[in-house]
Amino acid sequence: MTDMQNWPDIIGIGSTVYDTLMVVGQFPTEDTKLEGIQTKVQGGGPCATALVAAKKLGVSAAYMGTIGDDPFGRFMMDDFAHWGIDTRYVRLVPDKVSFHSTVLLNRAAATRTCIWNRGTVPQPSEADIDVQALRHAKVLHLDGHMLEAAIYAAKICRQSGVKVSYDAGGTYPGVQNLMPHADWLIPSEEFALKMTGAPTAEEAAQTLYDTYHPELVVLTQGVKGGILLDRQGMRRYDSFKVDAKDTNGCGDTFHGAFAAARIKGMDNDAACKYASAAAAIKATRLGARHAMATDEECRVFLTERGVSL
Repeated sequence: MTDMQNWPDIIGIGSTVYDTLMVVGQFPTEDTKLEGIQTKVQGGGPCATALVAAKKLGVSAAYMGTIGDDPFGRFMMDDFAHWGIDTRYVRLVPDKVSFHSTVLLNRAAATRTCIWNRGTVPQPSEADIDVQALRHAKVLHLDGHMLEAAIYAAKICRQSGVKVSYDAGGTYPGVQNLMPHADWLIPSEEFALKMTGAPTAEEAAQTLYDTYHPELVVLTQGVKGGILLDRQGMRRYDSFKVDAKDTNGCGDTFHGAFAAARIKGMDNDAACKYASAAAAIKATRLGARHAMATDEECRVFLTERGVSL
């Protein structure tokens, strides 16, 4: 029976991935061998990584869904446990291959290349969704994967007054059916332009806001910062200049930090500053989850730059 005294603040339904991260001096030529400089094995996936970011910033988090009972899946479960992510809502599926990927970081060009395999794990069904847990959460975080379960869960949360955060990064088939159920619609610039056909990021943000009626749109533009649009109107938020070593996971960090900031009681503008700081700190460190900032680190980072929340 679920412990009714220990409901997680944020629940995620979406991708969780076994990642092999390898640093190379240059991108390899096809049909050759190349020695790597450094290798890290880590948990990945936009939804799952955002949960770790939120947990490291001080809010409780849980993953809900299906994972293969294979070496990849068992690693992901152990990694969730390491970072304090609640897995009581996970169903382990035997004899299936979990989502896994390899990421190459090209040191010479400061680029990353990802090769991924979706695996054979079935997507969660409605029976895998713990309705009571959702109704007691503060935020449901989605990334467009596990779409049917995500839509079902989002409808429950909207009916219960639980905020729905949507990391709109991939234009997967059917995501337009999820977008009307998002309170916090946080698309990448690429996603927004592609989904709307708008010529500018500002027009794309406005079109998404007018079409799907979320509480807010936060359009992310990487090192350029981004656009915040809510009832107070449209304005920009800034990124922070840092000596970037690895941008892999920065977007996921932003999403997790934004949700954590709102759970902590920050308004939209402060949440964007806080999330940008978390993403900037992560960029200065190699890797994803272990490189993410704590709440104290974010606040010190902002104070040193004269930014108040």
